[in-house]
Amino acid sequence: MTTPTTAPDLPRDLRALVGTVSAPRTRTVTPHDVHRFALAIATGTGAGTTDPAVVPAAGSVAPPTFFCPDPLVAAAELGLPRPRPLPRNIDGGTEWEIHRPVRVGDTLTSVARIADINQRTTSDGRPMVFTVIEVSVWNQRGESVGVARGTSVSYQERAA
Repeated sequence: MTTPTTAPDLPRDLRALVGTVSAPRTRTVTPHDVHRFALAIATGTGAGTTDPAVVPAAGSVAPPTFFCPDPLVAAAELGLPRPRPLPRNIDGGTEWEIHRPVRVGDTLTSVARIADINQRTTSDGRPMVFTVIEVSVWNQRGESVGVARGTSVSYQERAA
């Protein structure tokens, strides 16, 4: 169990990072990109395809999380610093808001930002810092295709 602390308990340099935004990156969705992604997520349940010969045609819809499968990785690729103020760090999970389908041939623009940083204390008194990174993605028409949020958890190791 953790207990939230107020933002003023965070060091000033960490608080100053909230709102930091990356430079945008633009890429065109290719059939090969969607094919590789579909193979990577294939589960046998219809989420992806296990047939390596099936390459999507122009205009085909990509799997829903294609626009940003991992916001922490995407943010790093966009040059956004990921605060790691304590010795141990783990991925705290990802959530997606999917606004519209991505299709083969779309041009996507991504921007990452540090949405929030907060500190909590574990039940045994160790500090934990949670950083929420958002990656927003738009298509060539300026329409939002989605927002992916990733949480990074930095924590102090338990004393031996």
